[in-house]
Amino acid sequence: MNRKLLAIAALALIGSAAVLFLVASPNPNESQRTRFVRQRGGRFVLAGKPFRFVGANVAVMYRDEDRALMPETLKQASLAGIKVVRVWAFGEGGPNDIQPMADFADWPRNHSFRFTPDQWNEEAFVHLDKVIAEAAKNNLHVQICLTNWWRDTGGVTQYLRWAGITDAADDRLPFGINKEKALLFYTNPETRRLYREHVNKVITRRNTITGVAYRDDPTIFGWELMNEAQVMTNRWAERRAWFAEMSGYIKSLDPNHLVASGTWGFRTSAQRREWLADHAIPTIDYCDVHNYPRDDHDSFVDSPADLKAFIDNRAAAAFSLGKPLVVGEFGMGPEGYNNSSELEWYKAFFDANLRAGSAGTMFWILTPDQRRGYGVTYNGERDRALLAEIKRSSQNFESLAAAEPPAILLDAKRNLIPRQFVWNRPPNAEGTTPKLTIREDKTVLYQFKPQMASAQRFEKVGSGVGYIWGYGSGFIDYTVPERSDRRKVSEIIVRAHIQPVSPVDASRDFVKTRVTLFISGWNCGSRLIPFEPEGQPLIQEWRMTGLFLRLRAMRGLPLKVRFEVTPESDWLYGVNVSNWPEGYDAKDAKPIEVELRH
Repeated sequence: MNRKLLAIAALALIGSAAVLFLVASPNPNESQRTRFVRQRGGRFVLAGKPFRFVGANVAVMYRDEDRALMPETLKQASLAGIKVVRVWAFGEGGPNDIQPMADFADWPRNHSFRFTPDQWNEEAFVHLDKVIAEAAKNNLHVQICLTNWWRDTGGVTQYLRWAGITDAADDRLPFGINKEKALLFYTNPETRRLYREHVNKVITRRNTITGVAYRDDPTIFGWELMNEAQVMTNRWAERRAWFAEMSGYIKSLDPNHLVASGTWGFRTSAQRREWLADHAIPTIDYCDVHNYPRDDHDSFVDSPADLKAFIDNRAAAAFSLGKPLVVGEFGMGPEGYNNSSELEWYKAFFDANLRAGSAGTMFWILTPDQRRGYGVTYNGERDRALLAEIKRSSQNFESLAAAEPPAILLDAKRNLIPRQFVWNRPPNAEGTTPKLTIREDKTVLYQFKPQMASAQRFEKVGSGVGYIWGYGSGFIDYTVPERSDRRKVSEIIVRAHIQPVSPVDASRDFVKTRVTLFISGWNCGSRLIPFEPEGQPLIQEWRMTGLFLRLRAMRGLPLKVRFEVTPESDWLYGVNVSNWPEGYDAKDAKPIEVELRH
């Protein structure tokens, strides 16, 4: 065979082999992508399969003893069935900068990631390299958080100090933070630039242990913009713009990994609406919440049953966006809470998330130190039963990774309100009967004091002499009693002195409430009620001439008068029904009036 024929034959063989290789081998880019945890609708996917996990915050970053025991802590996490660990890749300032307000021993400043705007701490970054490498050895994924709202590690107040705003940290205020000033972090050009510098330095780093760039490392689960990013009621737009800017910036550096906002969730229906808007940002991949039943008093999680309702409501909110839910922190101390043991709380936490369809649950905090608050320890016998429960739950999450959430949690019209308190009085109960006046023109007038309500349902409730209030979404009922006589009724008029119920962190100029009047189930219209000028009461008046209501009134049937802030209202700031002046029970005070015109 001549050389030309041999060459042609050789080329043919090479070509055939190349074709066979291309057919047999997967697309390398596709293969690479499947190694990262992805978001697909309301769940995560890993290697093409649904991925649900039990995770843990781990104490491995700041204290010398924790850093030394880091390999053992991650090994014990893996043995307990944990799949994702959450760590903090931040620390702003040094020993002479802004300090924690409590738990000083847990947050030393000698291992900060950044001592000054221009002085980075390579030793802290190398330790993070080791954490990621050790996690990979133990088949763990790592969730990396990028800064902190709180002062424990410097956080936003230290960024603001670097930007020349020194009064965001204030030891006289709760948590040592002037919240109004601290919110400047989201809009200040210098703090945003400094934060982006830190993000860039972390995400573009190449691991000195493994040689793999962080953005190319599937060991990393995702990036979290901030730990417990806070906001005030009328400042939602500022934080949301920051979420959009920084999550978009991260995606421009690293399209491979998930991004979370880093909020701690919502407590009211108004906050829920804003939380949904935050997590609807396309570059935010999943929803996250935190809960500590013993400390988070405004979440009203006082029993394992309450915890289930809390989880169900947050899962339903996430599913309404088509995104997964991760409970990024849950904590309970060894002493338990409210007649339930620590183990009972943890079992309720895992089971509630499992049944609700949560994609991930993470507790605070796996640690070698038995003295640490909310710590789950692997040293000694104290937490053996709890670690066994964690492992059991992890196995359940893995076996039910493809399970669908309950249908009731997928109904976007339900679960709109986080929690409501309800009370009812029986018909004609003492203290609910209004004053009755029949005028010369045969008009019938019923007058109620505010506290004569027959029922109430609101997210928060309260009352006193001359007033009754409910916060958020809900209603207050008054009952016009049945009459034995029949009489002509041409018009029904309802009057009440109603004001919004303002959140403690909101300006009165900002807050309004949308109140709808229902009479015996009949919608009589709504109005947007602002805070009234001082000394000038705004009495709300509704006039009804519809035949349905007039016939009821003519026949003397009872009328249920309801002032409601519906879940769909544009302003969800409750109802305060009061005499004038508010809380003053004078004889000439304005009551709630129901007038049946002849």
